[in-house]
Parts: sequence; C-alpha cells; structure tokens
Amino acid sequence: MLVSLGAGCRSGPPPAIDPAVAACVPPGAAVLAGIDLVRLRSSPLQQQLPPAATALLEPLRQADSLLVAANGSDYLAVSRGSFRQAPAGATLLAPGLAAAGTSAWLRAAAQRARQRSEGAGTSALLERAEPLAAAGEIWIVAAGSATLPVSGNAANLNSLLHTTEYATLSIRSANGIALDAAGVCGTSDAARRLEGTLRAFASLGAAANKRQPSVAALLKRIQISREDSAVHLALQAQPADLAELFKLF
Repeated sequence: MLVSLGAGCRSGPPPAIDPAVAACVPPGAAVLAGIDLVRLRSSPLQQQLPPAATALLEPLRQADSLLVAANGSDYLAVSRGSFRQAPAGATLLAPGLAAAGTSAWLRAAAQRARQRSEGAGTSALLERAEPLAAAGEIWIVAAGSATLPVSGNAANLNSLLHTTEYATLSIRSANGIALDAAGVCGTSDAARRLEGTLRAFASLGAAANKRQPSVAALLKRIQISREDSAVHLALQAQPADLAELFKLF
C-alpha cells in the first residue's frame, strides 16, 4: 500500500506539451509557439483572431494542439490530433502526429517519430514553454538572438527581443482575456533600460492614438513591472479589445 501511495504521489499531471510533439523540436530552434486548439475553440479568443490566422488554422479542424518551431531560415509545425489523413500541406509522421516544414527539419522530425525518441525533446526553450502551455491557449517563447518574421510597427518587437536573453508571451481566457509577456535580460541594468523603453512605447502609442480612444485606453491599461533582471508586461482586456490591439501591428 505504501509503495502504491508513493508512486501515486510521484505521478503528477501530464506534461502540457505532448512528449511526442516535443521530441520533434529541432535543437536549433530559436522560437517556439504553441496553440491549445481544444481550449481555443471554446474560448472567446477564437472569434477575435485575424482572418489570416483563422485561415491558417482551418486545415487543423481535427487537431488538438499545434506547435511551431523556427530559427529564421527553417521551420517546423507539428500538430497532434485524430487525423484520418494528413491535413493539407502536412505529412503524417505517426498515428495522430502530423507535420509540415522545411525539408531538413521535416526529415529530422520524421526520423525522431519513427524512432519514438520522446526523450530527445528537451531544450531550454521547451522547459520555458512548458508552464506557458499549461496556462494559456496561445503562447510564444523566443531566444533573445531570434529575429521574428514581422514588419511595420511590429518590427519594433525584434529590437526589444534583442535586448533580452529570452522573452515569453502567453494569452489566455481569464475573466476576459489576459495577456502576459516577460523579457529576461542578462543584467538588472539591461532590464531597467528595457522597462523604460516599454513604458515609453506605451505612452507614445497612447498619445499617438488619441483619435482612436479605444486603442489609447487599451494602452493605458498595460501594467509594466521589473524584478531584478526580468521585466513583466500584463494586460487584462475584453475579447473585443484584441481587434483594437491588432490594429497597432
């Protein structure tokens, strides 16, 4: 009985990122992004996604989750679900596991799936992503050296990211929509500078959007704090506010 109880105490909740999916993540990934599609479909977030995002998720109607890894030149998108056949543009790596991506990373993922090397899916990014995946419907973790494929106003995100060692973002349904971001810097001085830059961006953005009162009000609700070498940004909003937030990018 004691042995059974001890075993029960050691068995915690299952990992938020499926081990078979994690095993497919290539060692060179600099950015990881994930979506809990089951939770997203029952969340108010679903109705607020930009049309481009909705179109990308359309082929994944039978998928439960999606994980995307990238490094600037290569990418891999792995989905887990009850697939009768591979989603459009994807390849079945194993029963219930589909992937699409650049050829080298796709071949490596297929090999890992065949070998069932679930223990191979360990990295600093995956460790940082695990609590994010457990808490939110949508999450991102990126190394500070990564460059995101964005343009326009969103290009400022790369300047901010490059001041950190790594950064995270989580979006979840919690009394509305909760957005949490964090940037972990190499030193407390670097974190202090990042905090000042974020506060300046938020203030300038609110002032520049006076003709759009809803956007200005949203930016004013952003809360920024710093603890040693980490800077945190939090925003509590309603689902409809997301459409206003997307206008900034």
